[in-house]
Amino acid sequence: MKDKYETDSLRVNVNIVNGLELDTEAFKKWKPDFASAEFILEDGKYICGSAIEKISKSYFNVVNPDQVIDNYGADTLRMYEMFLGPLEQSKPWNTAGIDGVFKFLRRVWNLGHDAAGNLKVSDEEATREELKILHTLIRKVEQDINNFSFNTSVSAFMICANELSSLKCNKRAILEPLIIALSPFAPHIAEELWEKLGHKTSILDAAYPTFNEEYLKENAFEYPISINGKVRAKMNFALDMPKEDIEKLVMASEIVMKWTEGKSPKKVIVVPGRIVNVVM
Repeated sequence: MKDKYETDSLRVNVNIVNGLELDTEAFKKWKPDFASAEFILEDGKYICGSAIEKISKSYFNVVNPDQVIDNYGADTLRMYEMFLGPLEQSKPWNTAGIDGVFKFLRRVWNLGHDAAGNLKVSDEEATREELKILHTLIRKVEQDINNFSFNTSVSAFMICANELSSLKCNKRAILEPLIIALSPFAPHIAEELWEKLGHKTSILDAAYPTFNEEYLKENAFEYPISINGKVRAKMNFALDMPKEDIEKLVMASEIVMKWTEGKSPKKVIVVPGRIVNVVM
């Protein structure tokens, strides 16, 4: 919209900009000379430009970390700084996404607590699906730490927490290694959760979880069932199931019988781990 008007650039305090949206009332208080200024808005918002510059009081881009910590906690600030992007690259400070990191840490906390805030952890054996989620994270974080790619580690933690939440997983066998993996990124919440889980020594003394590739191996596959070149169904079979058994189960299924009208096929081609072709 600025292209429609004659404009001059003006630096504003980064603390009154949410993403690229300027808090116009805060701006008027910050710059009394503009108290009676009229702002031309886009969809009800005043959108600023942005620039990546060194932190300087003269640029009005100094962010007091104490204020962020007061609002969100030190762990949120640590993880958000990592989440902004690769360490070796310059990037603009934008607090619009900090709430997402805060919600992620709260989600991790809630994995081991009930709705009333009471600790609720199960000693049941972890399922293969839960172990797959955990070890996918461990592998990713291990690789990222070696490459100093902390921003993608934070994303991996968020994905892991979301998936475990959807499974309502509160099992000690999953939560403990997850918290240990999280401790270099969010040491304060990790230490507190570790103590609440009954440990008498610091989480810093705990052995870092080891990635186990076995948990990432698939033991089943959803085969597309193609009849005369068109996929008509999908069926799950163990990857080590003999071709003959897969063929029998496919031909006995209701949906395949519907499309074949009960007729015997000319041939059934089973490609392990890929597709089943029924040729009529």
